[in-house]
Amino acid sequence: MSEPATVEKFEATVREARAGGNPVAAAGSWVCGEYAKALDLAQGDGELSVFIRADSLLELQRFAEAADLAGGLTGCDDPVLASCALHALDAAGRIEEFMAAVPDAKLNGSDRAYFEARALEVDGHYQEACGGYEALLAKDASHFPARFRLARRSDLHGDDAVAQRHYEAMLEHRPIPTSALINLGVMYEDRNDFEKACGCYGAVLRRDPSNPLARLYFKDAHESLDMFYDEELEKKEDRLLQVLRTPISDFELSVRARNCLQNMDIRTLGDLVSHSEPELLEFKNFGETSLNEIKRVLVAKGLRLGMRRDDGSFIIPEEFEAEPDFDPDRDLAWLGELSDDQREALDLQISTLNLSVRCHRALVERLNLQRVSDILRYTEEDLLSMPNFGITSLNELTSKLTELCLRLRSGRGDEYLDSQI
Repeated sequence: MSEPATVEKFEATVREARAGGNPVAAAGSWVCGEYAKALDLAQGDGELSVFIRADSLLELQRFAEAADLAGGLTGCDDPVLASCALHALDAAGRIEEFMAAVPDAKLNGSDRAYFEARALEVDGHYQEACGGYEALLAKDASHFPARFRLARRSDLHGDDAVAQRHYEAMLEHRPIPTSALINLGVMYEDRNDFEKACGCYGAVLRRDPSNPLARLYFKDAHESLDMFYDEELEKKEDRLLQVLRTPISDFELSVRARNCLQNMDIRTLGDLVSHSEPELLEFKNFGETSLNEIKRVLVAKGLRLGMRRDDGSFIIPEEFEAEPDFDPDRDLAWLGELSDDQREALDLQISTLNLSVRCHRALVERLNLQRVSDILRYTEEDLLSMPNFGITSLNELTSKLTELCLRLRSGRGDEYLDSQI
């Protein structure tokens, strides 16, 4: 089974376990990076429970609580829990306890090498410490703490390329450490890549909405994103908004998937990508089959679920292409050969049609349409299914389009239209 499929299956299992009160839910939530949920679900004084709670507290940056919970367990027989206890003491700044506990802690080989190098770093022997981290990574490339410390030392010494390479390597595994996401976000900001910076901070906020640093940095990065003019980015943003206005009815979906989306009031791609996978799967009758079906549709458009930020704007996926794919001769073929006047009319702003307030709001505010050509991507049935858009609004819009020698599709097929001509 491919890695993405495995991850999806695991996350689905975790959701089912949580819903059923299964003890595995705490461990599953922790693995998925949902630390607040893991903290709530982990019960009892067993070693696994203590580890999950302590490590979750560390990822939520509640260092003092983590140290109080696990700091006294550096001498326990479980090497994973002993390692977690040392990390907690280190993060909480209880350095004397940390340094005293390292020599006698029962650790595996990789963690032993890491904490010995970390002790050198704490003592100010930075070059020797980095040598220890590099030697450890040569044997165990997946050792996150060693890679993080090496990235941090490189960052402090101004070696941005090396630091960024190490931080980005940590993005390939799950769950991604919170500290790595925040530090990488800062590096992206320094090189004016505010879109990626927002992505890093947003990933932290999805797992910990109250994280003060992520909230502050996301706000600053997003404001800078608005101020920093990038012609290519502007083009991609405009194109993205155009694609997100595409109605769901344009795609071939199963009856079950289509009905579920309709019941959830998901009418456009923009509505769809505003939801996360868990949100969709929590809806009645919406299962993995329907999820995979709509994900294939999104992938074909360079989109993915969960693209809407907290402030209502959208993340632009790296795989999204800015080149427009709207071709009037192809996409509006049912209108026949277009005249010059019709082509000119397609580019008109909707505001120039002088529509009633109700009709204008339904098109511009609810559907976020801008031009006449955007309207023609919807059928009569699509529009009538929208809130506050009734037959009166449809007749008004039809009359305005007729004046421009344009018309909506009925949704009943070209054969029906031909029979009415």
